[in-house]
Amino acid sequence: MDPKGTIVTADAMNCQKGTAETIIDAKGDYVLALKGNQTLFYEEVKLFFTKEYREALKEKEGCYKKTVEAEHGGIATREYYITEDTGWYSERKKWKGLRSFGLVHKKLKRRDGSQEDEWRCYICSIGEDAEEFERAARRHWGVENRLHWQMDFTFRDDKNTSMARNGAKNLQTMKKIVLSILGLVKNSYKLSMKRIRYELSLDYEKGAERMLSMLDVDSIREALESKGKSPAK
Repeated sequence: MDPKGTIVTADAMNCQKGTAETIIDAKGDYVLALKGNQTLFYEEVKLFFTKEYREALKEKEGCYKKTVEAEHGGIATREYYITEDTGWYSERKKWKGLRSFGLVHKKLKRRDGSQEDEWRCYICSIGEDAEEFERAARRHWGVENRLHWQMDFTFRDDKNTSMARNGAKNLQTMKKIVLSILGLVKNSYKLSMKRIRYELSLDYEKGAERMLSMLDVDSIREALESKGKSPAK
């Protein structure tokens, strides 16, 4: 990877001092989820974002953003807070490039009237830019959720019992390649990815030939453009 000029996002498992140092040394930025293996740090940051402090950040330019959108089962409201007030944290200098703390409060109101609240804390090397913070946090979890759901639903990845480290890694790589191909031909089949796999299993030779015939340059370009991407010429 070459993180220069990009924002690297990672879940709590990869929220490590070494990770932050590597990203900064490569002239990148980071937005790292804080929880799991940094329990005390997480609790300190969460307690720092008191109700009064969050209200103050709402009035400060660049420190707050709110989104409201429909989600499965209800309406999700997300509030994004980011602040460069990090001087209070005693181990701040141990995290290279640490410039700000971020907080995301998600409130999900379900159709049955019930409500669910979720809090996520982040450490960041970016400044007080709620727009940039929102993009980094949302895109990370969007990729995580879509990829993990498809890997489990389409490939039943949670049932994988591969024990060899290299074997499991290679299998994951192949599954992701196949997932990308299925994503390109999905619109032509008008079926779910799982259903496409089933159709291929009924007559693999004819099915594979049909699928591969869809992977000409024009069809790939059309598929990418339909996903809002501009393929390189």
